[in-house]
Amino acid sequence: MAEAGWMDERTIAAAYAEYRPLLFSIAYRMLGVAADAEDIVQDVFSAIHSYGVSSVREMKPYLCKMTMNRCLNELKSARKRRETYVGPWLPEPLIGSANEPLEAVEQKETLSYAFQVMLDRLTPLERAVFVLRTAYELEYAEIAAIMERAEAYCRKLVSNARRKLEAKPEAQVKAQLIVQAKGANPEPASAGFYAAGSGEYIGRQGLERFLEAFSQRDIPQLVALLSEDAVLLTDGGGRVRAALKPIITRDRVIALLDVIASRSLFGVSADILQVNGQEAVVFYEGAQRVKAVICLEWSPMLNTVQTIYHICNPDKLLRVKM
Repeated sequence: MAEAGWMDERTIAAAYAEYRPLLFSIAYRMLGVAADAEDIVQDVFSAIHSYGVSSVREMKPYLCKMTMNRCLNELKSARKRRETYVGPWLPEPLIGSANEPLEAVEQKETLSYAFQVMLDRLTPLERAVFVLRTAYELEYAEIAAIMERAEAYCRKLVSNARRKLEAKPEAQVKAQLIVQAKGANPEPASAGFYAAGSGEYIGRQGLERFLEAFSQRDIPQLVALLSEDAVLLTDGGGRVRAALKPIITRDRVIALLDVIASRSLFGVSADILQVNGQEAVVFYEGAQRVKAVICLEWSPMLNTVQTIYHICNPDKLLRVKM
């Protein structure tokens, strides 16, 4: 794609300033870990600095290709590591100013935490092509060039991904998690969360009601807010006490929420902040050290909470800035 050559420091700095947000957002969507995404971006520009690409005609697709290739390699090893992960693995949340590299992306629904979770149901290649097509609205010819795959094959990958993600979440997520909770390791379900505006978020008022009910351990209010088939996923990563399997049904979810509110988050401050482009509850203590993040996914028809994501693994909260 390019002849050998050297880029001067000024050119590399300009390219970094212009393309870093895009490359970071691609890497984060692929890996779900901000630190790994940053490492990927740094590695890409270190490689450019080392061997030079002064004759590259199209810098943007070239950098995207380098980033995606590294993400695919990292994702393969990351999936192996997750096989021994303690409890459910959830993506690292991006909070407040940490979201800036993602805010320029036009398809805001693809920033949501629920969407990021659902991407884990795709194969690495499906995920790569689907992200490029859905989040960045690239043409199939552009995607084929980045992925070095035939355009027809890229279309097929996107079609496969859509079939896995296009149904509403409330029934499909429950079915998938029930199987996981029983200890099986099934193929990805045939449908899941995809469509924009599917109701995983209904506004600050709903979050305020949930936070008040959770903090005050108001069981009747929680009953009113949660769907009967609600699901709670807690990611402690073996570092803090957390449920090792998804908690399913409203009564069981409320019982664990009550334990969390009365023990691990008792007396901890909380604010509603931007998380992955949407509002969520952030718990912190001391010098604003983040202790947990709770993201909600809402049922579109019932306006009740369908899925609760509770991220409390300290390793995933180190980068969080209040």
